[in-house]
Amino acid sequence: MDFDLPLQNHILQLTVLATVALLVQLTVERIHLPGLIGLLLIGILIGPGGLAVLPREPVAELLGKVGLVYIMFLAGVEINLAVLREHKREVSLFGILSMSVTFLIALAVARLMQFSWIGALLVATALSSHTLVAYPVVKRLKLLSRQPVVTAVGGTLITDTLALVLLAFLIQRADSSGGGFLASLMPLALLAGVVALSLLTVPRLARALFAQDRVSRAEKALFVLVILLVLASVARLIGTESILGAFLAGLCLNSALRDRHELHEHLGFVGRMIFIPFFFIDTGMRIDAGVLVGEAWVWLLAAVMVAAVLTGKSAAAWFTGRIYGYSPVARTLMIGLTVPQAAATLAVTVTASAAGAFDETVVDAVVIVILVTCLIGPLLSRYAGQKVALEEEPEDESPVEEPKAEIPAQDTEEEDISRKKSSGNESCQTR
Repeated sequence: MDFDLPLQNHILQLTVLATVALLVQLTVERIHLPGLIGLLLIGILIGPGGLAVLPREPVAELLGKVGLVYIMFLAGVEINLAVLREHKREVSLFGILSMSVTFLIALAVARLMQFSWIGALLVATALSSHTLVAYPVVKRLKLLSRQPVVTAVGGTLITDTLALVLLAFLIQRADSSGGGFLASLMPLALLAGVVALSLLTVPRLARALFAQDRVSRAEKALFVLVILLVLASVARLIGTESILGAFLAGLCLNSALRDRHELHEHLGFVGRMIFIPFFFIDTGMRIDAGVLVGEAWVWLLAAVMVAAVLTGKSAAAWFTGRIYGYSPVARTLMIGLTVPQAAATLAVTVTASAAGAFDETVVDAVVIVILVTCLIGPLLSRYAGQKVALEEEPEDESPVEEPKAEIPAQDTEEEDISRKKSSGNESCQTR
């Protein structure tokens, strides 16, 4: 029967995935928690390692792969390149520190826990990036123009880009069988050529197509999807990872899409509605709930990873804030923004797991890290963001008091007019 568990009918599998994604969005996010936490948990529950309601293949796995490349595409699109150019010193310093300090701490911890060199480097690469899960918090508090927020958001480009490039190199080293160092660099050299060619051609082609009024918005969106899938496929064909091509597609279309606000919003809506939720559900379905409950080693590993992330991100935020004069609470806000491990961390972990560099224990521990840091980040950002907003209140209130000074003058003019009218009426009555 079609209703035997796990469900084998593809339409039923898609129905269940869409239904649980909707329920999570309607419940978890209403209590101001990141929706990805609920998606990961529901994936664990319905997956083969939980209640075995669904198999991963083929529906969840396919949609999860598409969701992964779509996340990295949106990461490239959402970066404000103009802000990066304007504040390049602060952004560059913080991005490099956030990546390198966390990387070195995580590498040392992984080696102490008996990881191989390749495994330790991949763990450090995964944890050195961050995802702006708390971005909606600072947006609601109207803090996007504050310098610490600009620095933290801009640093995401550097941390994620360095993490992805390092991932590509490490995967090549892990996969190369006797090819030597130069053989592992060949795919990266080909990727550099693809990057140069794409940056020269794709932005111009996109602007020319988007400027055509006879091309509908749906056709323009389909063009964007084609560019995304082509570059992701090319990156895979030359021996690197598809997420690199997806990130490159986002960077190539960044400025063109920012000039087309409706199209930009449309593409983000499609990602949030379909591809991205399915990716997080599919990631949860990879996890064995029995391992999470029964193995203390997983929780110990996760606790050490969380400590490494908190230490590295905090050190980068406090050092950068000290140099550029950010207040302590502003530095705390930067920590809250950069602690969460989600999209890029999962991208690195899933890719390394598929290449055989990570076992199930490491993947389970990373998922716990994601759950914990995605709880800490928004809560810390909300607390520190409210304090930062209060710090700015005296400056924001000064322009508001100016109209009050004009009120007596306006009242005086009105009184003069009324007196003139009354005197005119009195003269008319006298006559």
